[in-house]
Amino acid sequence: MSIRPQLRMPLLAAALAATIASSWAVYESSLIPAPASDPVVVSDEKGLAPNEQIVTTTTTTTTTTTESPVAVPVVESARPEPAITVEQQRLSLDQRIQADVIDLLARNPNLSGKIGVVSADAVVTLTGWTTTSGMAWRAGRDARGVMGVRHVVNEIRPKVGGITS
Repeated sequence: MSIRPQLRMPLLAAALAATIASSWAVYESSLIPAPASDPVVVSDEKGLAPNEQIVTTTTTTTTTTTESPVAVPVVESARPEPAITVEQQRLSLDQRIQADVIDLLARNPNLSGKIGVVSADAVVTLTGWTTTSGMAWRAGRDARGVMGVRHVVNEIRPKVGGITS
């Protein structure tokens, strides 16, 4: 019997352990920050609140010995924010229905013409004109699909013939 098969596994395990140990050592050394010197207070009052001051620290790296100042504002206490006040009232049911119908008709690429929308007691009245009678029917159908609409009065008329100015 040769000695080679018996040594192969322990040698592989030792090489793997050495690789892991060196990787772990490099990782751990990169997590340790370089020691910082004492902070230096800079007396620059530009744009700071009365309770703030600029503090700079110097840091050194292991490869080079350059110093770079870092400005850190010191805040002693937070200012209370004013309470939120709502100044705009919510839409009524009819206003919401009217807005929803107008948005739906405006987004429909198959409609052309002028359509007015009025909502009262969840009854939507459509007025105006479209280029074809099918468009008038589609506008009424779309208005019926809006949530909250009880009934649709479709007074849209198709514009027959050429447009005269």
